[in-house]
Amino acid sequence: MTIQFRHSTSLLALTASIMTMGVGMTSAYADAPAQTAPAQADQAPPEGIGLEQIVVTASKGDKTQLKSSVAVTSISNQAIEDYAPRGEASLYRLIPGVLVQGVSDSPGGNLNIAARGVPSYVGGAEYVQLQEDGLPIVLFGDIQFGNADYWIRNDLANARVESQVGGRDSTFASQGPSAVINYISKTGDRDGGLVKLEEGVNFSQNRLDFDYGGHLNDTLRFNFGGFVKDGYDPRHFGYLASKGYQIKGNITKEFDDGKGFIRFSFKRMDDQEPTYTENPVLANVTTTGSISSGLTTTVLHSFSQFPGFDARNQTNQSIYNQQYQVLNNQGQVTTATMQGIHPKETAFGGELHYEIDSNITIDDKFRYTDASGVFNTQFYNALTTSSLIGSTVNGQTVASIKYADGPHQGQAYTGAYYNGNPNINTNMRDVGSLANDLRVEGKFALDAVKITAFAGWFHMRQTIAMDWHVNQTFSDAAANGAMLDLFTASGAQLTANGQAGFNNNWGLGADNYSFNFTDDAPYLDLGFNFGKLDLDGSFRWNTVRADGWNDGVVQGPTYAVSDALGTAQLSSVLSSGVAGASAAAYAPGAAPGSTPTLACNPSICSSGNLVNYTKSYSSWSFGALYSLASTTTVYARISRGGRFNADRQTVNASRFNADGSLNASGNGDAINYVTQQEIGLKSHGRVVGGQYDVSATLFRAQLDEHNFNLTAPAGSNPFTDAVFHSYGLELDAGYHIARFTIQAIATYTHSIYAADGGDAPLSLAGYQSPRSPKLQYVISPSYDFGLARVGFSVDGQDGTWNYNVYEPTATTPGYINAVKLTATTFINAFATVRPTSNLELGVNATNLLNTLGFRSADNGYTPGSNVLSTAVGLGRTITASLQYKF
Repeated sequence: MTIQFRHSTSLLALTASIMTMGVGMTSAYADAPAQTAPAQADQAPPEGIGLEQIVVTASKGDKTQLKSSVAVTSISNQAIEDYAPRGEASLYRLIPGVLVQGVSDSPGGNLNIAARGVPSYVGGAEYVQLQEDGLPIVLFGDIQFGNADYWIRNDLANARVESQVGGRDSTFASQGPSAVINYISKTGDRDGGLVKLEEGVNFSQNRLDFDYGGHLNDTLRFNFGGFVKDGYDPRHFGYLASKGYQIKGNITKEFDDGKGFIRFSFKRMDDQEPTYTENPVLANVTTTGSISSGLTTTVLHSFSQFPGFDARNQTNQSIYNQQYQVLNNQGQVTTATMQGIHPKETAFGGELHYEIDSNITIDDKFRYTDASGVFNTQFYNALTTSSLIGSTVNGQTVASIKYADGPHQGQAYTGAYYNGNPNINTNMRDVGSLANDLRVEGKFALDAVKITAFAGWFHMRQTIAMDWHVNQTFSDAAANGAMLDLFTASGAQLTANGQAGFNNNWGLGADNYSFNFTDDAPYLDLGFNFGKLDLDGSFRWNTVRADGWNDGVVQGPTYAVSDALGTAQLSSVLSSGVAGASAAAYAPGAAPGSTPTLACNPSICSSGNLVNYTKSYSSWSFGALYSLASTTTVYARISRGGRFNADRQTVNASRFNADGSLNASGNGDAINYVTQQEIGLKSHGRVVGGQYDVSATLFRAQLDEHNFNLTAPAGSNPFTDAVFHSYGLELDAGYHIARFTIQAIATYTHSIYAADGGDAPLSLAGYQSPRSPKLQYVISPSYDFGLARVGFSVDGQDGTWNYNVYEPTATTPGYINAVKLTATTFINAFATVRPTSNLELGVNATNLLNTLGFRSADNGYTPGSNVLSTAVGLGRTITASLQYKF
C-alpha cells in the first residue's frame, strides 16, 4: 500500500540521507519475506518464476506451474514494487507474450492489450480477459469507453498477479482466448499488516496503501486493504487530476470438518485518473517510395522536443479547458468537467469450496458488480495552422484565429500548429454485471492411470449503457494550451470557447445505447496421468444472448453560445431518441409541444436499431506434458477459442434486421476465432553454485478479425476484416547466487497481416502487424546487501509499424503510407534500506535517463511533416516510500 505526501520533506530527507540510488528490479517473481538481519541475505533465494506454485488462473487449481501444460506467469508484490509501474500498462510488461499497444503508462487505463502477436486491432483488451479472483472484471475487454482496465487497480491487498497466455484460456474462460490476467487477493492466511506511504519526488502525488489480515479464530480469517491518493500526475497537470480510493476485503470461514470453506468479499472503488492520449514530438524523417507507386515508407527517428511541449512530463490537458459545454442526453446544454477516466464500482461476491469426499470437489464463485462512471478528456493531434485557414467550419470559411482564453485572450494566434482533436464526454451510465462460475471435479483411478474429470457452468450478464458527447474543438498545440476561436473574413465568430458544435465529431458524437449481454457456457475437461505423461482435453460451448437498443443520430438545431470574444452559432447532432422528445428540449425558444425542424444531413444522420439475437460457438484445447525429470518438463498444446463481438458490432445498423436479429452480414461477423499451437520447456535447479528457473514457449497463432475500429484514420474503413498470423518465442528466466539475482523476460514475435480485406495495391497482406514490436524485453539484476538492496531494469523493445491507407481521389491515386518508429529502451532503478526487520525505506525511478521514447506507432503522423502525435513514454519519475509491517 502506498501514501504520498505533497510536502513530506522529512521523509525525503531521511530517505536520501540513508540510501544510495541503484538501478533496477529484483527477481520479477520473488515474494520472500523481508530479512531480519544482514546475515540472512544469502540464505533466502527467491522463488524465481514460481514453478512450484499452484496455478489457479484459467485452470483446475490442482497443479503447479512445472506440471501444467500451459504458459503461466506469477508476479509478486515485491516484483511490482521494484519495477514501480506508474499504471497497469507497465505491470503487464512483466508478462512474457503480453503486449500493451499504443499507450504510455496511462494511469487511468484505456489500454490496448494483446498477446502472442494477436493484435488489439480495434482497441481495448479484445482477446485478453482481466480477472479479479478468477471472475471477469467485465465480460468484454474492448467495451467502447469501458475497457476492462478501467475497473481494476493493483494494490497491496493483492497477493500476486497471475497470468496464463494461450493454453486453456479458450476453454476455462470466456472472451479471452489469447490470455487471462488474474488479480489474486490476500485472504488472511498470514497474520499481520502493513502501511506504506509514497510521495512523488519530482512530481506532486501522495498515496497511502494499507493492508491487514489474519485469523479471528482457528476457522475464521479475514483480509482488508486498499489505498487513497491524490496528486497532479507525473505530467504536471495544472489541476488535481488524480484522486480516489479503493477498499476491498474478504472473510473466510473454514468448515469444521476440514473439507472446505465459504468466503464473502466486497470492493469499493472511486478513482479518478487521467488517460494519456497522443502528445507531439519532432522527428527526423527518412521517406522512400512514392504515392504514384502505391507505397510510401516513412521511418521516424532521432526524436526531439516539440516547441513549447515536452511530451515526457507535460500534457495537453489544460487549465483553460477544465470545463466545457455539452448537449446532454436530455437535449440540454450543461457543463462537463474534465475527469479523465473516473470509474465508480461496488462489488459483492462469494466463494465456496467443498470436498464431498476424497474424489469429488465442488467450487463456486459469484460476484455482483454495480459500475458506472465517466470518460472525459481531450484528444490531441498537432495539425498545421495553415490547413485550418481556408477550411470550412459551421458552413463558413475560416479566415483568422484568436485565443479564446488564457493570458493572450483576444490576440491573434500565430502558432504553426494547433490541436484539432475533440473534447470527449462519455457517460458510462451502467457497466454493471453479475457473474457465477460453478465447477465439479472428480478424480478416479483406472489401474495405473489417474483420471481427472472436470465440468463447469459459467454464467455472466453484462450491461453496457452509455451516451457519448464528442465536440469538435480547437486549441493551442502547446502544453496547457488555451482554447482557440475561429472567425470569418468579415469577423463573424464560428466557435465559442474553442468549441465548434455539440456532439458533432466522428459522426458518432451523440451515440446513445443500452445493451444486455448474457453469456452461458458449460465446459468440460478430461485429464489422464500415465506416470511421467499427462494428457488433457477440454471443450467449451458459449451461448451469448444480446438484447437492447442503439439510437441513431440526426442533425440538431443551432445554438447561440457566447464567450469573452462574442457569440457563435454552433451546430449540433442529436441522438434520434432524443430528437423524438418535446421540442422544448432542443429548439431554444420554441413553444412547448411544437415540433423542431431537424434537417437530416446524410453524412450525419443514421438509423438506430434494436438488438435481439443469440449466437453459440465452441472452443477447445488439447495438451500433453512429459516429465523429463522431477524438475524439468516439456509440453505441447493446440487450442481454438471464440470471441463474441459485443457493443462494437451494434454500431453498424446494416448488420441487423428490423426485429434486432442478425442478417447474413451480421452473422458472419459476430464471432472471431483465435487458434494457437505451442510447445514449451520448464525447468529449475542448481548450476554453477546458484539456483535457476526457466520457462520457454514456442508459439504460433492465427486470428480471423471482424470488428469496428472507432479510431480508424479519417477516410479509411472503420469496419475491419483482416487475418493475422504470428509465431514467436516467450522466455521467462531467473538466476540467483548468494546475494545476486537476475531475471529476464523476453518475447520475440513475428506477426503479419495474412489478409486485410483490401485489394491490391491497397492491401496490407504481408505487412508486419500494426503497433507490434518483434522483440520486447525486461532484464532485471539486483543485489541484496542485507541492510539494503539495489537493482535496475533494462526495459526495451524493437521498432513498430503503423499504416494509413489512402483511398483514391480525383487528383491522387490510392496508396499506403507505412510509418515506423525506431526502437526504444528505458532504464528503471530502485534502492531500499531496511534499518529494522519491519521498516523499509525506498526510492524508485522509472525512465531514469529521461529517454524520449515510445511503446508503439500510432496514426498521428501526416506525410510530409516532421511532427508526430503519438503516445510518448513518461519521462523520469521518482518516488520515495516508507513501509511499516506489523
